[in-house]
Amino acid sequence: MVPISMKRFFIVLASVFAFGMVIVENIVACPACKDSFTNTGSYGSVGDAYSLSILFMLGVPLSIVTVATIVIAKRLRQFPNNIN
Repeated sequence: MVPISMKRFFIVLASVFAFGMVIVENIVACPACKDSFTNTGSYGSVGDAYSLSILFMLGVPLSIVTVATIVIAKRLRQFPNNIN
């Protein structure tokens, strides 16, 4: 395996991230979801509810992983020599 430099790795990572952002902008939802999100009538809040529920579903696992990582890091700093 050919080692790559960190600078090249971050350039590739940034390029993939930028490409992903462009692709996400062009993705179209199903017609019902799209209409409920763009309409401001009686069903206008349905699209907002979809957005908030998706953000919540993405945020909860990330929060759990973050808290677990912080707890493990603090324990390892408190007791650095107690690893079996």
